[in-house]
Amino acid sequence: MNVTATDLLAIAIFTITMMSLVGTMVGLSPIVPAAIAIALLSAWGIDIGFWQGKFGAYAQAWLRARDPKYRERVSYHEAGHFLAAHVLGFKVINYAIAGIVGQSLGEVLASESFSGIEGGVEIEVDNSANSVNLLDRYCTVYMAGIAAEQIMCEGETEGGLDDIQRLRQAIANLPNPIVQERWALLNAKNLLSDRRSVLIALAEQMQNGASIEACYQTIEQATLTIK
Repeated sequence: MNVTATDLLAIAIFTITMMSLVGTMVGLSPIVPAAIAIALLSAWGIDIGFWQGKFGAYAQAWLRARDPKYRERVSYHEAGHFLAAHVLGFKVINYAIAGIVGQSLGEVLASESFSGIEGGVEIEVDNSANSVNLLDRYCTVYMAGIAAEQIMCEGETEGGLDDIQRLRQAIANLPNPIVQERWALLNAKNLLSDRRSVLIALAEQMQNGASIEACYQTIEQATLTIK
């Protein structure tokens, strides 16, 4: 069970407690909030015991995906990773937009790996070719999601904690990892700022669930307009 689910449970319990206190003043039977509390706790227990919290994760993802601003933000984030990877010579083979569920509830509950709110861009790396500055290019791709949010969302970022953690693991043995991290973010911002219109077009396609091939075509077509 993740932190967000815990917070939601705490909020629900607090709300029910307040209903119990205020309800007596307005004539609401104490049985009502008690019944709601029992139902919620039972559902939470079943979810954790039988489905390892996947129902809760699915519900969170579904609810967050109803927010157009959230969909737009995460689309920019993942489009930043996608575009940076493409420009720097990596082949993108798959992507997912965080919080936008592409599976039915039955498929989710049967899955062993569903987390609901995870997204990302999967790239294929051929270490035998184009290996010049491989770590530098990797670092730039890691930070491109955060960079895209900063560019498109007035400097504010909500995602990227996983990206930073993975980046720091990858550069932990370097002499100056903090310098490398800052350089990667700056490099990603410069790369995406020069291709802002491409980023916007790609994010729109990814938000609509376009195929990898369609995303590549969008990049090519949008790039022609800025040359």
